[in-house]
Amino acid sequence: MITATIITLNEEEQIGNALKSLQRIADEIIIADSGSVDKTVEIAKKFGAKVFFRKFDNFASQKNWAASKAKGNWILSLDADEEVPEELAEEIRNAVKTKQYEGFLIGRRNFILGKEIKYSRWSPDNHIWLWKKDKGKWVGDVHEEVLIEGRVGQLKNKKIHHSHKSVGEFIKSNDRYSSLEAQSLHSEGVKFSFWKMIWFAKFEFLLRFIYKLGFLDGLRGFILCYLMAIYKLTVWIKLWELQKK
Repeated sequence: MITATIITLNEEEQIGNALKSLQRIADEIIIADSGSVDKTVEIAKKFGAKVFFRKFDNFASQKNWAASKAKGNWILSLDADEEVPEELAEEIRNAVKTKQYEGFLIGRRNFILGKEIKYSRWSPDNHIWLWKKDKGKWVGDVHEEVLIEGRVGQLKNKKIHHSHKSVGEFIKSNDRYSSLEAQSLHSEGVKFSFWKMIWFAKFEFLLRFIYKLGFLDGLRGFILCYLMAIYKLTVWIKLWELQKK
């Protein structure tokens, strides 16, 4: 039995497509909502999803809590702005029959600013999104990953990720993530450093734009690599702000 899990907050514009794509694969859909004031919950219930409320603290604990509500022995994690194409759905159906692996890596095709981004560190974007419920859990306060006890396989087909449609949306998301990452660094006792701030921002741009061939994504590639450098800069500035308090 496959249980699909999604965490949500005001996702009415996108969650319908995600839930529609899950109809072909999920035996159960669990929504962990953190207080949507739009039609997210209403739409989810129309698709037969089980909706639970939990106040958001961090991504890993929110996703683990969603998985804890699952009756299925396999968990398929999806974001509200993602879809499972038919080819991947069929591959998943076959994958869960195996006894060889406890989890599977699934890549994502990321569409950002209206176009698929094939380089710039956004591809192949492999993460564990499918695993046996009793063999995996999410770890990390931000940029969370699934930790598996056992062997991990790789699926060939990819999820479709309709990410940020505008620069403003991208910056708004990065503002939230940078606050969470700064708080995580602060909790770990990391101290602000002016030179580390400059280094990490510069390294992020060069890594994405040069080493990860971001220039092949054209102007969008440059914009995204630049914005991610600003993101790293913002994390360190917010860390400085936290330490001042």
